[in-house]
Amino acid sequence: MRHHPHPEPAAGTAVTTADPRDPLPRLREELRTGERGLSEREAARRLAVYGPNQVRRRERRSLTRLVSAQLLHPLALLLWGAGLLAFVAGMPVLGWAILAVILVNAVFALLQEHQAERAVEALAAYLPEQAHVVRDGTARAVEATGLVPGDLIALEEGDKVPADARLTDGALELDLSMLTGESAPVDRVAAPAEQGVALLHEPNLVFSGTTCTGGQARAIVFATGGHTELGRIAALSQRAPRGESPLEAQVKRVAWLIAAVAVGMGMVFLLIGALVGLPLTDALMFAIGLLVANVPEGLLPTITLALAVGVRVLARQGAVVKRLSAVETLGSTNVICTDKTGTLTQNRMRLQAYWTPGGGAVTAPGSRRPPT
Repeated sequence: MRHHPHPEPAAGTAVTTADPRDPLPRLREELRTGERGLSEREAARRLAVYGPNQVRRRERRSLTRLVSAQLLHPLALLLWGAGLLAFVAGMPVLGWAILAVILVNAVFALLQEHQAERAVEALAAYLPEQAHVVRDGTARAVEATGLVPGDLIALEEGDKVPADARLTDGALELDLSMLTGESAPVDRVAAPAEQGVALLHEPNLVFSGTTCTGGQARAIVFATGGHTELGRIAALSQRAPRGESPLEAQVKRVAWLIAAVAVGMGMVFLLIGALVGLPLTDALMFAIGLLVANVPEGLLPTITLALAVGVRVLARQGAVVKRLSAVETLGSTNVICTDKTGTLTQNRMRLQAYWTPGGGAVTAPGSRRPPT
């Protein structure tokens, strides 16, 4: 049974059955391409079948759902109730102020969520705009989105790999850090596949979004768009369940606690007012005022602003945050599971120490670790 490297194609597009581990002649036969590459006519036909070579968002939440999520937030519901009671109690200025807080916070949160949920766009930035391809026996530059399985591409130092491909000749030094987390470049050469090796570690494969740091080679594309390793990562980022974050759970508990305390105090003072002989209308107005006073109108925008600041700080450092409440979640993390060798890197190499014959081992300036 043939192993398929990308078992989860994007909806609405076809996926090639070619196995990049096959011997090169067989792979060429499966992809129906030769030394002259594809013809323009065949490339256009395959583009219609396989779709453009780009990482696409599978689904986008409707504006109605986004707005309702902000307006029906537990704290927002508490503010809605406080605003309504303010109007009932004859305090329209306070009522309009509370409603303004709700609406301004919702608009601000929507803008932040729109910026924060662009994880797919951030991944798409790894793809180059153009690719060097051989079609009808002629080398030319084309839009990278127009690449299709079977295209013959040329790669050299400084190029970004536009699609997952199998080297046909030449050799490259490749930076795979965006996929593996390892900052050291790896060698890729046109050679037979190795048995029992993971796809990412095959010595003859290059992957979309990675960077060539040296060498020259030609390669035959076997996967594009959502069927690449980069596309698979983008699909995983969109399929992740949208669970309740620790902050959201705590805010919900606080909202219900505040509501219970406010209602309880209002009922107690209403009862006390009736016992001391206050008119029922005055006692009711006093109880409503007490209810409104116990609702923290500034808590919701304060939480939103604090999370928004966190998103912007992380964005400046290259992190991708899908929603505001996720910023706080990392602070509640006790265990991080990783498939690396127990190491998390920053995707850059830095001198920690150096050794000279005359001076021995010396710690590099700014290093936090002693020389070893």
